[in-house]
Amino acid sequence: MKIAVIRQKFVNYGGAEQFVSGYANQLANMGHAIHIFANQWTPSNHPNIKIHSVRAIKRNSFLRVLSFAWFVLQSIRSESFDIIQSHERMWRQDVYRAGDGCHCEWLERRACYLPFMKKLFFRFNLFHQLILILEKRIFEKGECKKIIAISEMVKRDILKHYQLPEKRVEVVYNGVQLDRFNPSNRKPFRDEVRQQLIISDKEVMILFVGSGFERKGLEYLVKSVRYMKYKNWRLVLLGKGKWKKYLRFASKDDQKKITHLEPIDKIEKLYAAADFFVLPSIYEPFGNANLEALASGLPIITSRNCGAAEIITPKKEGIILEDPSDSKAIADAIDYLMDSKIREPMGQSARLLAEKFTHERNASEMLQIYQKLIEHK
Repeated sequence: MKIAVIRQKFVNYGGAEQFVSGYANQLANMGHAIHIFANQWTPSNHPNIKIHSVRAIKRNSFLRVLSFAWFVLQSIRSESFDIIQSHERMWRQDVYRAGDGCHCEWLERRACYLPFMKKLFFRFNLFHQLILILEKRIFEKGECKKIIAISEMVKRDILKHYQLPEKRVEVVYNGVQLDRFNPSNRKPFRDEVRQQLIISDKEVMILFVGSGFERKGLEYLVKSVRYMKYKNWRLVLLGKGKWKKYLRFASKDDQKKITHLEPIDKIEKLYAAADFFVLPSIYEPFGNANLEALASGLPIITSRNCGAAEIITPKKEGIILEDPSDSKAIADAIDYLMDSKIREPMGQSARLLAEKFTHERNASEMLQIYQKLIEHK
């Protein structure tokens, strides 16, 4: 098949971006011709992957989304494809992968955590209005033949806010690179990374990975450290954003035990050094970082508002937070996992669970959908 894959950023960092990269390489390894349409990318040496540069006006979020959608439409018209799959909201695609979830639901949940004036601001913000218009066209106007929800939660959200036949929405879970994110990484990388971060063997390393700090619940995670009973913890935060805004939620003493890092390519090394993973998101369509942590043999703490929660058995592979803004509940969950006798068997179960979610499985399910669409054409 000749497949067009549309994503503004085709890079090696960020959960969604890494998924797209892994997915594209999996299809390319199977012999399919993959054409990536992106504004920002990491070069690929794969003979079956061709990257097309797409312009975007980056003056603000509104113009960036609108211009990319416009320019990519002009680009894909120059060639014919068996399947056009978009990971961005735009006007024309055969398949839309709702990797960013349902924006209408995100705004609704976000409003629960905002003061009145900010709620009004976001209601009339041009960027959000544009996203909602594009979303409505995709879901209700029939311009997209198949919508891929990356969790049952996202499917429910789409059907809740938009009028469309349920059969147009299919759930296909993310896949993870099991060889890259693997408990075997601990032996070569754990001591090396801990020495670099000045974390001793007696300290428990808690890892958070994600940008978009407000949505990921970073504020509530940082606030939770004041409630923790155990004191031999170190919190490592990896992402891109306004660190000072969030670190101020911890005391000066606790800030000394928090390390914040910019995104890195070899993120599997950080998972290898960590003892468990926390992602208390306000809204998370799936949370690929959760899957990377599970594959690395780490128990996870995530929220009910995260799609990955639906694959977790509480206290077997991780802990599910009912309210991601409850910092005391986050602290209690962290305290529970501070005991190595509890978290080590959970880490083994975490790896076994992750082994069900491979890139091969994801690609196979997607190819079945593609084939049905081609036959229908």
